[in-house]
Amino acid sequence: MAASGLQIEDPSHIFVLLEFLFDIKKVLTQFNKNTMGFEFQMKYGCHFGPLVSGVIGQSAPMFDIWGDTVNIASRMMSTGVVGKIQVLNETVDLIKSKYVCEKRGVVFVKGKGSVETYFVVQKIPPL
Repeated sequence: MAASGLQIEDPSHIFVLLEFLFDIKKVLTQFNKNTMGFEFQMKYGCHFGPLVSGVIGQSAPMFDIWGDTVNIASRMMSTGVVGKIQVLNETVDLIKSKYVCEKRGVVFVKGKGSVETYFVVQKIPPL
């Protein structure tokens, strides 16, 4: 799991996170070309919003993040499709000026019920 924009309230960090996800997809494709036939696969989920963060543990302290935003991002990955970046319509509303999104349809998401989901297909090429 990756997070972005933890210390800023500017929602444009979502674009950086999406570029990171597309870069991971490229690297995984390249890596799979050199693995003697074995193919690693990933599902990708993305969401944005408020969360809580902190350090937990005494003997082995670890930074962690919690909240509905984290849960939704996790559910977008777990209910997603291999090789695709899945998001909710709120994310599409934020990114549609820079990314092509394809409607997937209604998916049952634990804790949310049935929700409309989309795949982020690609960045819109500059004119």
